Amino acid sequence: MDLHGGNIYRLQREGKENLLDYSSNINPLGVPEKFKERVVNSFHILEKYPDPEYVELRENIAKYNGVKLENIVVGNGATEILFLHMKAMKPKKTLIVAPAFAEYKRALDTIESEILYYPLLEENSWNLDVENFLKELPQCDLVVICNPNNPTGSFIPLEKIERINSELEKRGIKLFIDEAFIEFVEDWENQTAILLKSKNIFIMRALTKFFAVPGVRLGYGITFDSEVLKKMESYKEPWSVNSFAELAGKTMLWDSEYIETTEKWIAEEKKWFFEESQKIENIRTYKTNVNFVLVKLLKYNSSYVREKMIEKDVVVRDASNFQYLNESYIRLAIKNRENNIKVLKALEEVMR
Repeated sequence: MDLHGGNIYRLQREGKENLLDYSSNINPLGVPEKFKERVVNSFHILEKYPDPEYVELRENIAKYNGVKLENIVVGNGATEILFLHMKAMKPKKTLIVAPAFAEYKRALDTIESEILYYPLLEENSWNLDVENFLKELPQCDLVVICNPNNPTGSFIPLEKIERINSELEKRGIKLFIDEAFIEFVEDWENQTAILLKSKNIFIMRALTKFFAVPGVRLGYGITFDSEVLKKMESYKEPWSVNSFAELAGKTMLWDSEYIETTEKWIAEEKKWFFEESQKIENIRTYKTNVNFVLVKLLKYNSSYVREKMIEKDVVVRDASNFQYLNESYIRLAIKNRENNIKVLKALEEVMR
């Protein structure tokens, strides 16, 4: 199984064309038109190197998040930020709240950090029991939390993040929060951990999901600890963010029409998708805060369902390789209504 699921390219090489890719959680609105227009009119920027300090890009990201230029580090996708941070911090022992993104482990493996896991529980609808978490928290150097969580779609409100961070600070434990999907959360501007302005927290973000540009590798980190930023910059390769990725960050963050349309779409569609999925026999779905849904299969296993869905021209994410999940789980993206209807109908036929 592929580490991140679908691998649509492999399926296409095998002769499977015109597939609906529901293994990838990308905004169905597609690439913002304003960014497309700027790209068409900006090919001349390829004739020179980007600013090695990315000042204008970082200023835009800082303004978007209500912080300062010196709080921002940019990278070739969020993955570069993740690996840079772990390399800079070198935690000897790390606790990951799971299930979660597989690259956390890979990044920690490169620095030989001992990895522990803390489970989100199905009986709690995958929500973190904060007081129990703090009660059972082992001594470690770093805690990693994906918020909102991928693949469960659960979300820890800001007041609970503040409670966690306060306790971690007392114990000398750093907190890494992955907010790659936070812009799909309702009222996210008032829920982001950035508002705590804590030196103890590092926040990772990406433009990939919300702005539908996985092919434009741009991620960033936010920290209020200047020493952490200096360490990361010392390991960073020069010009890792290319000119069009830089242009994306300077354009899309201010596309208010695209942002508002996306927020309206996800608020309506995730509610509709959940309610409709509840009508399908032999599955259980969980309420989500974002643009994907975790599905428990009460009949058949994930590999069987994935293959049967491919026969119906739909690719789903086999979630069995997430920590604490098994072959009873798949993950479905939420996209536009027309395709969502097709996918739920296909899943209903498979499960029946």
